[in-house]
Amino acid sequence: MFDRALLFDWGGTLMETMPVYQGEERGWSTVPPVEGAVEAVKAASKSWRVALATNASESGDEAIFAAFEPLSIRECFSAVYSFGKAGRPKPWVEFWRYALNDLQLPAERVVMIGDSYMDDIWGATEVGMNGIWFNRRSSERKEKKRVRTIHSYAELNDALASLGF
Repeated sequence: MFDRALLFDWGGTLMETMPVYQGEERGWSTVPPVEGAVEAVKAASKSWRVALATNASESGDEAIFAAFEPLSIRECFSAVYSFGKAGRPKPWVEFWRYALNDLQLPAERVVMIGDSYMDDIWGATEVGMNGIWFNRRSSERKEKKRVRTIHSYAELNDALASLGF
């Protein structure tokens, strides 16, 4: 098992966010992936423990994994951390502690990548994790000790390297 983990947000980071699809199994398998996401997940799974960290509250693991089946990335994920399981949504500390407890890794060995700076990145760094803000919507960057910004998955490896991975 790898000694580091890369957590991906779901909507807007791995899959395009389409508000018409809400609730468990309401068409998620037809939502297209974000450009470069499938390749990034497959590459990361060769040297990272890869998991999903999502605020999905209605979809269970199997419904989420069903959405990944057409993309052939289901086997890349070791776990799903969700609002429903953790009892609190991101960015609450309890959500991140739940994930860290399950991963059994020190926070500094975990990187969260997500499109919401507040929910995904700020929350994760509050418990000592690293964060990569996936900002496709603007040219804004946030660079801090444990935070990097990328605008496409082509920048992911450089961002991870600059965090010491």
